[in-house]
Amino acid sequence: MNKNSILLIDPNFEPANSSNLNLLIKIGVDTFSYSIADEEKELVHAVYDEQECEDGLEKFKERLKLDAYLKLPYQSVKAAIYTPNLVFVPKAIFDQDQVKLYTQFFVDADLQNIYVQSSEQQDFNYIFGISSAIEKLLTATWENVTLLPYDAGLLENTKNENSNVIIDFTVGSFQFLYFKDSKLNFVQNYQFDGIDELTYYLLLIISQLGIDTKQTALKVCGIIHQGDEKWNLLLQHFNNVDFLVTPTPLDTNILDDMPAHYYTSLLALQQCG
Repeated sequence: MNKNSILLIDPNFEPANSSNLNLLIKIGVDTFSYSIADEEKELVHAVYDEQECEDGLEKFKERLKLDAYLKLPYQSVKAAIYTPNLVFVPKAIFDQDQVKLYTQFFVDADLQNIYVQSSEQQDFNYIFGISSAIEKLLTATWENVTLLPYDAGLLENTKNENSNVIIDFTVGSFQFLYFKDSKLNFVQNYQFDGIDELTYYLLLIISQLGIDTKQTALKVCGIIHQGDEKWNLLLQHFNNVDFLVTPTPLDTNILDDMPAHYYTSLLALQQCG
């Protein structure tokens, strides 16, 4: 491990029991994290998180070779992966026979598989594809892996949140989700180098989407602290800023010394798929 990573382990964790456990994986543009949980006992056994990766997918491939916990067999595996090949199609107009039509908005044209998943909490279907190399690596490592869009954890667990904007931060990037009339209106990932660049992107988004920041409830999660540069910047532009911690049935005692909002989007994957 390096200075940008952390591994939290339940002292009672028994790797030999992994076939009864669930593995949650989140691969971002510049971050990689996973959690090992016992759904039956509602207990989180381990959380690994690495920030400031040059490439989240490459970091995943590296950790797969080095991390003994990732080599274990699991009852189920859920992997949420950032991909530019993603569109949200309203269920009211979705046509199963026209899936290829939706992929014209994808960045990559040579994807091996196209995935269609119906959102349980939102009124749209996810249409997405990931790198064929990563897809083959995941399915070769675990037979029972479920692939998910990067934001699935947040989108499937925040329907009843009283917020118009959700921002999920890593050290050097953020995922911006904007809801209008309780429906997802905009979602995008941005990488930034320092507070000035973050300020630029934030003001650009506010301007382009016409967000009334005085009347907008903002929830944040991930790598952000009350009183840090990111937090203070948000307070300059939004009247209502709070942390997003979605309810989870899991016992997260191993995270007691960590801010509760750090791993909101990772642990929320437990409720997906």
